[in-house]
Amino acid sequence: MMEMQLFTPDGKMRFTNVEDEYERNKDLHVEDVRSLQGWVEKQQHLPPVSDLQFAIFLHSCHWSMEQAKTTIDKFLTYRGAWPDFFAERNPNDPKVRVNMDVALCSFLPTRTAENYKILYARLMDTNVDKFSLSGFQKVFDMCMMLELMQKGTFDGFVLISDLSNASIGHALKGDILVSRRILLYLQEALPVRLKGIHVITTSAIRNLIVALVKPFLNKEVARLLHFHDSIESLCKFVPRELLPADLGGEGPTTKELHDDMHESFTEYADFFVEQESFVSNESLRDLRPPYMDEDVGIGTGGSFKKLDLD
Repeated sequence: MMEMQLFTPDGKMRFTNVEDEYERNKDLHVEDVRSLQGWVEKQQHLPPVSDLQFAIFLHSCHWSMEQAKTTIDKFLTYRGAWPDFFAERNPNDPKVRVNMDVALCSFLPTRTAENYKILYARLMDTNVDKFSLSGFQKVFDMCMMLELMQKGTFDGFVLISDLSNASIGHALKGDILVSRRILLYLQEALPVRLKGIHVITTSAIRNLIVALVKPFLNKEVARLLHFHDSIESLCKFVPRELLPADLGGEGPTTKELHDDMHESFTEYADFFVEQESFVSNESLRDLRPPYMDEDVGIGTGGSFKKLDLD
């Protein structure tokens, strides 16, 4: 993957840079970045990785070199294996815009007292026919990747999934294979420090969600998962003032956040298109770790199995 240009033609900054990361993180060292760079260069199946991306992976792994290598490999392999999440992400594509119309995924402007960022997700169009779990995941990841490249690392993030306006019909469109892959990516490959997951929903939908995700949750993430039947319940964990104005908070309204998401995604359409090539090439891999076969569904012949994800 080519290093993204740091400035737009009008001189505005597009993305952060690794120098900012060295200033922000005293535990980030040039020799560690260079070591990872040398390792990637020896992995024929991996694309070039920028110094900024190395810094992001090291930070997410609390500076463990070996864990960073594993996370980089899983991140790039999963993204190549699961095109329903990570391909065809051009915001100007009508199909992608349908996903963007349905889902709001946005970082709230104010952090928690622990200095964690909050990612707020919500259905903006409740038409069940337009909803897909893979489409929602696609918008979530677009939001996350753009935030990381624009602003760099952060101490941790809290996910609020507001399903208060979702119906049983939405929950019934959940897919166990899609759910498993989302959780694998979230737990094993997403280069952030996850600090909490809060889901606002009814008890009936909660039971369906638990049935889908429980088999695939590791113990650490299971401890971070909380269900709420109201905003009031959520506010025992997240101060109300941090929430959108139409939820009683002091932040922008959900409509304003959604409009800003649309504008930002469209402005950075070239980033999302270029990022689609930031994946592994399994045909060039020398030795595939045994766990990867089960994770992504690679057949004994070395090619990805064709799975019906509809």
